[in-house]
Amino acid sequence: MQDTSIEFKHLFADSPLRQPLYAVLFGGLLAALLGIGIYNLLWPLYGGSPNIIRTFSAAAVIAVIVSIPAVLFVWYLDRREHESPLLLVGAAVWGAGVSSGLSLLFGTALYEYLLRFAKQSGGTVFGFSAETVSTVVATPIVEELVKGLAILLLFWVLRADFDDLRDGLLYGAMVGLGYNAAQYAIFLLEGYVSTGTPPYLSLGALQFVFLGVNGHFIYSALFGAGFGLARQAHDSRLRTLAPLGGIGLAILANVLANSVGTKVINDTVRAFTGARLLLASTPPLIVWVATALGTLVSNCWAYILLGIAIYKSEQWEVETIRKYLFDEINVSVTPDEYALIEQDAPFKGRNVPGYPPKIARAIFRAQNELAYRKWHVEEDGGKVEDDELVNAWRAHIATLRASAKK
Repeated sequence: MQDTSIEFKHLFADSPLRQPLYAVLFGGLLAALLGIGIYNLLWPLYGGSPNIIRTFSAAAVIAVIVSIPAVLFVWYLDRREHESPLLLVGAAVWGAGVSSGLSLLFGTALYEYLLRFAKQSGGTVFGFSAETVSTVVATPIVEELVKGLAILLLFWVLRADFDDLRDGLLYGAMVGLGYNAAQYAIFLLEGYVSTGTPPYLSLGALQFVFLGVNGHFIYSALFGAGFGLARQAHDSRLRTLAPLGGIGLAILANVLANSVGTKVINDTVRAFTGARLLLASTPPLIVWVATALGTLVSNCWAYILLGIAIYKSEQWEVETIRKYLFDEINVSVTPDEYALIEQDAPFKGRNVPGYPPKIARAIFRAQNELAYRKWHVEEDGGKVEDDELVNAWRAHIATLRASAKK
């Protein structure tokens, strides 16, 4: 029931990609980054044995399947104002292909630099081994910056579709989920090459301990939430500080997971088995228990913070829709429909009664998009009644209602 022309106008409204020069430059940059990222991700397969290719392919399939619960969680959170499924999938693909590939490239280069620095300064980097500094500090910074590039580009090119804290959180989460999936495939291949046996279950328990709602899913969600908060904020200082705060929190969560979390995991495994974590031999159940404990100890604060952000964004969405649909009564919203809008609350949801389910969902989404568009226009100092997209959403709602009477 969606009008593709209005979807296209909505997606690229206020976007710099409407200008041919920016569109060409962005397309070239995207193609270059995608090529470099995927090459660095897949280079171990070039000339590899059939077993290596089969192992990597199986890992990719498993990672996609195990990620489904996290995708469903994102879909639930996106129920009021659905983002384009292609954009959400594209964010995950970016995380899996571009971010993971670039992270391997820059992470390896930085590790080699730290090794050279250590050799020149007595074997350590400020008193720590090059491997420790790389794992605990350098790698998290590289990972969060290369994943954050996707969020930054979405924030820049899709201004009308990147509305608020919730959108930033969801796009960031999908980038991180894709990155988690790529890491699973990479680490599984490394385990197979070093031991001859791919640790499917043990690595799955480590990488997807909470069915994907963990690790880079959480780190990048924090990053994206910062940009989303900047989009909806009125205070100019908050618009500047929120993205920086998001970056800082993402890096902090990653650092704590690689330091405190790793220590808790190894100590827990040692308490059960008498040895440190070895994916090839540690039972998957013990790996899961240890990883769950390590994740909660190191990143419990991040889950709490994101829970608060989700609740606050629910409130903001409900209030924004209520405010900007008030003067649409008898235009795009019936009095009975607005009564339901007034009763809406965080995590409650609403429907549009009196229509077949498919049309009701389309009207519901169009009304919410209309509210958000009016908010955008008002934020940018424009005139709502003169906005092409506002009038297009109103016309689309009228068309939907008329189609139900045929």
